[in-house]
Amino acid sequence: MTVRTTYFGGLNAHVEPTEGDDVFGVVRYPREFVERLTDRNIPAVAPPDNLLNAYKSVEEAAERNGEPNPAAIAWDSVSFEPRYLAYLERTGPRRIIDELRERARDRDVWLVCWEKDARWCHRRLLANAIVADLEDVEVVHHPDPSTIPIDDEREADETDESGPTLADFAGGA
Repeated sequence: MTVRTTYFGGLNAHVEPTEGDDVFGVVRYPREFVERLTDRNIPAVAPPDNLLNAYKSVEEAAERNGEPNPAAIAWDSVSFEPRYLAYLERTGPRRIIDELRERARDRDVWLVCWEKDARWCHRRLLANAIVADLEDVEVVHHPDPSTIPIDDEREADETDESGPTLADFAGGA
């Protein structure tokens, strides 16, 4: 069996679950179409509001600064991984992980959210938590993160001076 991850834009456009797979949205704030694409959305395993808001604020500031990889900057700046993993240890998320683990023993499970690149996405961490104690269950990310180019060139002309910048966050947030 396999736990697969992808983003909503890639679901059915680039990859398509097969009959019998379980497809779960794992987003805090789903849009209407999420119900059509998934069997169910599970907001309890999406990042908590405070973490999600911190990540988005730093990511937006990095974009305005013209940084080549705003998601990576936000991920590191807000200590996303350890904070999200600590969140998954809470009783509610733990129960859901246990349920997803049981399903993954019998069928492929898909975890779907907004972020294209699994390197900077909670679903990668969630997938790893699900398969942690399972033998013969692998994790596959769609698209494969190693195939997604990361722009290393900073575009200085694309900076937007209208909002907070990374320097605003460096002072002690």
